[in-house]
Amino acid sequence: MVRAGLVRKERKAATRRALVVAAQTLFAEKGYDETTLEEVAELAGLHVQTLYRHFASKVELVAAGDEEKLERFRLAIRDPDRKGDTFSFWRQWLHTAATRVTQEDGGQYYREFLIQRWGPPTVSSHLIRIGQAYEDLLAESLAKDFQQPLDGNGLETPRLAAIALWAANAHILRRHCAQEDFDLVHEAVAAIDKVESLFKPLTANND
Repeated sequence: MVRAGLVRKERKAATRRALVVAAQTLFAEKGYDETTLEEVAELAGLHVQTLYRHFASKVELVAAGDEEKLERFRLAIRDPDRKGDTFSFWRQWLHTAATRVTQEDGGQYYREFLIQRWGPPTVSSHLIRIGQAYEDLLAESLAKDFQQPLDGNGLETPRLAAIALWAANAHILRRHCAQEDFDLVHEAVAAIDKVESLFKPLTANND
């Protein structure tokens, strides 16, 4: 009985995962507005009614995809065996992500997706929450680098560095939306380098 329940749970998780992957693929290729839930279900090899049992809207699919990415980031940045400081980790993370979305067409699909996605208010409010979660995780990790606890007042050096890193990334994404000929990989890494140059002298690990 217990085994049967585990199998159902695993099957449900696999179905949900397939729908999230299909949605992310179509959002990147066609854009948020042009993608239909029927197309997502078809790409996942499922009936649209199955999709509706997991997600009521495209907004929920976007949220699920972002939560999944956030969880991968959470596990990676908190990994006790992680090498290097937070600046190095964030640089590599963004370099990998930017390379992935630009390797086929220079980031054109991703650019169009961002432009469409930042439109709907429901999606925008979700992105604010996701952004806060990334910032919190960066601040938590930076606090270890700086050997300064986060006391919650929002003005600690690690928190300010985290805000700078996340805001710099958001700025680069806005520029990517505004400029068709934009080197996302180079600019994302350059922004981290700039923030690091300002804050690294304050870290406990600075020689």
